[in-house]
Amino acid sequence: MHLKVRKRLLLGVLITSLLVLSVACSNESESETANKSKDGKMVWVGWSGEEETFKPIIQNMIQDWNKDNPDHNVEWVGWPWAEALQQMIIRTQGGENIDVGQIDIAWLQTLADTGKLVDLNTVFDEQWLKENIQESYLESGQIDGKQVGIPWTLASIGMVNNPSLLEKAGVTETPKTIEEFEKALKKLKESNPDVIPYALTTKDAGSVSGDFQAWLWTFGGEVFDEEGNVTINSPEGVQTLEWLKSLKDQGYIKMDMSRFDARELFAQNKVGFYDDAVLAKSILKSSGVSDDELNERIQPMLRPVLNEEDQPQSKLWGHMLVIFDNANNKEKAAEFIKHLISKEQSVRYFEEGGLLPVINSALESEAVQQDEFSKNWAEITKAGRPSNVQKFNQSSEIDTIITEEIQAALLDGKTAQEALDNAASRIESTLN
Repeated sequence: MHLKVRKRLLLGVLITSLLVLSVACSNESESETANKSKDGKMVWVGWSGEEETFKPIIQNMIQDWNKDNPDHNVEWVGWPWAEALQQMIIRTQGGENIDVGQIDIAWLQTLADTGKLVDLNTVFDEQWLKENIQESYLESGQIDGKQVGIPWTLASIGMVNNPSLLEKAGVTETPKTIEEFEKALKKLKESNPDVIPYALTTKDAGSVSGDFQAWLWTFGGEVFDEEGNVTINSPEGVQTLEWLKSLKDQGYIKMDMSRFDARELFAQNKVGFYDDAVLAKSILKSSGVSDDELNERIQPMLRPVLNEEDQPQSKLWGHMLVIFDNANNKEKAAEFIKHLISKEQSVRYFEEGGLLPVINSALESEAVQQDEFSKNWAEITKAGRPSNVQKFNQSSEIDTIITEEIQAALLDGKTAQEALDNAASRIESTLN
């Protein structure tokens, strides 16, 4: 069967399943959002407005817009990140009037394949986009020649460390190679047994798969080769998983660790290294760490490499803004996106939330240019790559497969080779 036909059929099955799940598991009224887009009102959906750190920022953005647009007020409807994609698919397929969406960059292909995203070149001036947003940034929101997403913030999932803990453990320089990294982990463990040397994510599928891929690339492996063949079980893949298993056996990493757990423990001075996005600093600050202490408590770093001449790896990370095809007023929705990415709103988002802007005027602002943390993070992002699996409709299933097999190996249920052979077989079955 042709790949595109197969993808459409699989997407149809996914959507049908989600709609059935929605009916079976929800006692909500027929439509929570359907009535909110009447009378000129617009609905903005996403997840950031549900998080304590970002909730007031999102509300301020909406309030600023609503003051100037009384006939086109925006209302926020949000869900936890883990539920947001499913909810967007369910509600758009169910015909609800949702106007603008905040989406994870990894969801763009899946949502585009539903046929429910507007080609933004039909509602934005293409010249304005090119003059105000870097071409590489715009390309991150393009699929099959269409601009289906406008980047809101782009960076990479990189690594951070706690300089104060490293100093106490006798680690005088940030590790640049895996050998140096292992030595640093050993010193941290010996210095304080209560400290988790490296809070690698081992719990949530999206995070586990993404973080594993960054290390997989570090060891020279890929989930797929250039022809699309599954190669996660290559010698490089096995070496990667065996190395992570060795870290677990030595007590350097822990099971059942989510990104949120790692952030919380890092804020409590109980973690030496962990993987996160550029917003890690603002999250630490919101946890009660004062400005004076921040530089001693968190610093970004390039991912250690196998050989000194290798390129440090990171997974591209970001949020997109999209317009759904059942929006009441697509042109007004486009104006709202312009409002969100404007210099004023972007600089505020950066100062209060730590998220890097995409519009040139904001990137060139004094606030961004003088922030050393963000400059260092830009170095991490230089080699940022998309997840190997995000181009597939079944990306969440593949992430789950990778996570389950990694967990099995880390828990001694399978050898690294067995786990990745099983992962390869299951991924092939999922795609075929």
